[in-house]
Amino acid sequence: MSKLRFVIAVWVTCAVSSGGATAQQTRARQSRARSNSNASVAESRLNGVYRIDPASSDKLYSVVANASSNVPFGEQQRFFIDLTIRLTPPDQLAIERRRQRISIASSRAPRISFEADGITRTETASEGRTVRTRAVLNDERLAVSVTGGGEDNYAISFDSIDGGRRLRVTRRIYAEQLNQPVVIQSIYNKISDVARWDIYGETPSSTSEQTASAAEQIPPASTNGETGAGARPAKVGGDEAARLRTHLDEWIAATNSRDIRKQMTFYMPTLKAFYLARNVTSDAVRAEKIRAFRQAETIDIQAAAPEIVFLEGGRTALMRFRKRYHLEGRNLNRRGEVVQELRWQQTNAGWKIFSERDVRVIR
Repeated sequence: MSKLRFVIAVWVTCAVSSGGATAQQTRARQSRARSNSNASVAESRLNGVYRIDPASSDKLYSVVANASSNVPFGEQQRFFIDLTIRLTPPDQLAIERRRQRISIASSRAPRISFEADGITRTETASEGRTVRTRAVLNDERLAVSVTGGGEDNYAISFDSIDGGRRLRVTRRIYAEQLNQPVVIQSIYNKISDVARWDIYGETPSSTSEQTASAAEQIPPASTNGETGAGARPAKVGGDEAARLRTHLDEWIAATNSRDIRKQMTFYMPTLKAFYLARNVTSDAVRAEKIRAFRQAETIDIQAAAPEIVFLEGGRTALMRFRKRYHLEGRNLNRRGEVVQELRWQQTNAGWKIFSERDVRVIR
């Protein structure tokens, strides 16, 4: 896969492809960077680090709900779940422009550099198709496209807006299964004028004091109830982070032991999100989990240490973690790994889950 296809794949499919830079290429880039360390970065409003503003961005599930597919009815649920995962935008991105040379990274992919010179480059994909990639700069707009790759037909544009204070990212997916292209726009707030490349794999510390310190330039939390990455983390005592980690361990243990009564004690009466559904009652959540417990004779869920960010003055918490699962039954054998997200609300009865979803499928 070419560098441009790698960039687009990361942004549109949220998958870090093995076709990215090799170790040799990385060393070469680092060598060039050292030799050019005194070269000035061309003045560009695109340069900097950005964090997503959920309140100003298209709502992911609304975009997916309005998409139209020609896949068979029995396959549509899986198709739209995959489409949702592909369209989920990264929380952060970094861009640096040196004349026509662009370096870009996101919280889902390491830095990659390429020439935005408007030249169309061709390559032969593994399936024998001819794939064309092109990147072009037009003032403060970067546009990259990949065509000819079947399901890998996509485009992305980066537009500097509001005098360089924000960035509009527009992604388009063209697929044979879609009756028309799917388009989603995400708005990002600039939090630094200088690109920073350590955002890939960056995990907010589980102690909220360090999280808040790292996000000191993030705009204040919105008042419309959004609890996404655009809200400012609050300085909350480390005891609360420890309490949430304990809750996660207990929640996982209740799942593995198929203890539905214990597991349901962690939920709000209504969840704003439960995977692809919205405004789901805890009774509906209970019914779904009971159904899953009945199907699986063996349930083995393992969770890595979570990332925790406190939002809305510490009243809510965003928790993400890697989850490995193995479900086995008479007609069931499922295993895999995902990045799962739980959102917690502080109540008189303690922390309760008001959103549960997968944000990325790893395998």
